[in-house]
Amino acid sequence: MNPRPKIAILASFPAWLYTDKLPVFRGHYAVWLAALHEAFGAQDDFEIHWVSLNKNISSPLRFTSHNQHVHMLPRYKRTVGLATFYRHDRRAVARELSVISPDLVHAWGMEDCYGLCGKDFKGLKLFSVQGALKAYMQRAHFPAFLRIQALYEPSVWKAFRHITTESPWAADRVREVCPDIHPRIWEYAVEERFFQASRELASVPTCLYAGADTPVKNVKTIVEAFSRPELSHVTLKLAGVPQDAYPGHPANVMPLGRVGRDEMAGLMAEAWALVHMSLADTGPTIAKEARVAGLPVIISDECGSCQHVVEGKSGFILNPHDVDGLVRAVLAVTKDAQTAQAMGEYGREECRRALSGETMVGNLLAIYRELLSGGAPA
Repeated sequence: MNPRPKIAILASFPAWLYTDKLPVFRGHYAVWLAALHEAFGAQDDFEIHWVSLNKNISSPLRFTSHNQHVHMLPRYKRTVGLATFYRHDRRAVARELSVISPDLVHAWGMEDCYGLCGKDFKGLKLFSVQGALKAYMQRAHFPAFLRIQALYEPSVWKAFRHITTESPWAADRVREVCPDIHPRIWEYAVEERFFQASRELASVPTCLYAGADTPVKNVKTIVEAFSRPELSHVTLKLAGVPQDAYPGHPANVMPLGRVGRDEMAGLMAEAWALVHMSLADTGPTIAKEARVAGLPVIISDECGSCQHVVEGKSGFILNPHDVDGLVRAVLAVTKDAQTAQAMGEYGREECRRALSGETMVGNLLAIYRELLSGGAPA
């Protein structure tokens, strides 16, 4: 192993957070990549290179941030990429990798071309699952773009000997497609702001949902439960859900539209519990953020993050279609403020240790060392 091996991470990197040469992106992004990038700044064992594609540049943009190298490359339209197996983007990434000459390529996620780019690399490589697309398609309706994207998933997974997932649920989905692969579970960290959140519960029982309003997120089940008379006294705030998404919803249901990260931390500080009933989810990160911040979580058993919830102690784990069970769980968690506080605190310290940037980086560096030394993740 070289004295300071080079690691090239291929991912949809949120570079606008670290340079003023790119426009700020206002939509959803992989917040855990930002957490990893910032946590990597404290290590000096590896030379880290982030390689990413961006439609807002016409020539490569390279800069350093947090003791790491960032390589932003111009990209073709994703619709063109999808129709051509991302031929142009894959060539651009391959050229950049030939200059970097990495000892290990770490590709991230199938929602874009980075898995295919990693598949092209002939040397040592590692793949991290971001979303299990085939499983998602089996459980909910998705646009044609993602349905086509999901077709690439099996060949990419099979091309990597080494795969990590953030949850046992995601590892099971990988084994369904590739029985010979034994993924290593490696958790993605939570942003520091949620470790620093100070709890000050709202004066009335309040539950929070945060995420997109897409079929797989199953928001309609949550709205149905909170429309029941038994929960009319409990406020439901829907962060990320358009205000006109559920016409005729009762007064206790409050769609908030798009919410910024600082505002999200504020919403968590006052919420009595988080509710997330996805039909399929390798995470969700929001559930991890809630547990770190000290919220009890009511979550679907099709969510990976349910490993951070102890049934009846720090929340409840339900079938995603169980409206009656969801009503009962909300009533139990919001019985009074003391119950909500106590359930949020149960196991919180263990979650904070497991989901810290320090733990994430330490475990990933151990995987890097093991692979580079010729071993295989246990």
